[in-house]
Amino acid sequence: MNELRNLLLDCRAALRRADEAFDDGPLRPRIDQTIIAMGTAKGRRQDDVHTPPTFTAQQVAFAWQQAARELHFTHPQIYAELGAWVRDRLGDDTLVDPAAELLQLQAQLRELQASSAAREAELSALQATLAAAVALDGTDADGSEAERAQRRLRLLVDAASHGNALPRPKEEHPDDIAPTREELRAVAAGTRVFSAAEREWCIGEAVVRTAFERTPEQLLADGDRALAQLLQQGP
Repeated sequence: MNELRNLLLDCRAALRRADEAFDDGPLRPRIDQTIIAMGTAKGRRQDDVHTPPTFTAQQVAFAWQQAARELHFTHPQIYAELGAWVRDRLGDDTLVDPAAELLQLQAQLRELQASSAAREAELSALQATLAAAVALDGTDADGSEAERAQRRLRLLVDAASHGNALPRPKEEHPDDIAPTREELRAVAAGTRVFSAAEREWCIGEAVVRTAFERTPEQLLADGDRALAQLLQQGP
């Protein structure tokens, strides 16, 4: 009720600015009477302990329809502009329930997040496969994981083009399979990936640390970075 009364006050002020003869027209007294009646009704509601009366959406729509019909005869220019605004909104499909639109956007965001997580897992698995297939030595092993993956791809292309043998990863001693803390931090930061032996050891360790709540398949799907972050948390 209070919001509708304020809206009528704003409409009266706007009409008065738009038409100098508005105060002498038949619409102003009707608006004034409605504003006074709504103010009186508000006072009665404050004194009444029972459920206050309310306007239904149909009543509000009917009141707007009557006001627009009178505006058509008293202020045709304003009526035409108002009609143009309504047609623009209908043509742009803007009459959408905000709550429903928000739910749709939230669902789309969840789908994008799930798709992004799947892409990241695929990329991590691809990088791990490249690291296991192509070894990098010296300065080639420096840089980010993306830079090292590009070097490994170039080696694969060169090997396929010239028939060269690929450099194989050096054999790891069983006692040196477990990654160090520095290596875990590097994998968690995305600057390196686990070797095949390191990944196998880390998955076994993570299964034990999670009390067998995560399977090796789930841990492998999460990628090397998630696996390293889990192991960094400690038992």
